[in-house]
Amino acid sequence: MKDFICGNCGYEGRPETITKGSILIELVLWLFFIIPGVIYSIWRLTSRYKACPKCGAANMLPADAPRARKLVMEMRGK
Repeated sequence: MKDFICGNCGYEGRPETITKGSILIELVLWLFFIIPGVIYSIWRLTSRYKACPKCGAANMLPADAPRARKLVMEMRGK
């Protein structure tokens, strides 16, 4: 996997995958209410996103993107 740059804090590295919601709520819904459990599970799976492990921002850019290169130059220039 190639490196990414955070557009928020300038972190360079791999993003982490964030899944919204709670696994505990998902388990309770599956145990007691099958249909809401399915709906909640689908929502959790479709709401995943890659985020910066340092600041949690969802705007990670591929390191070879023009905007990412510009951010790196600005960060190193300061």
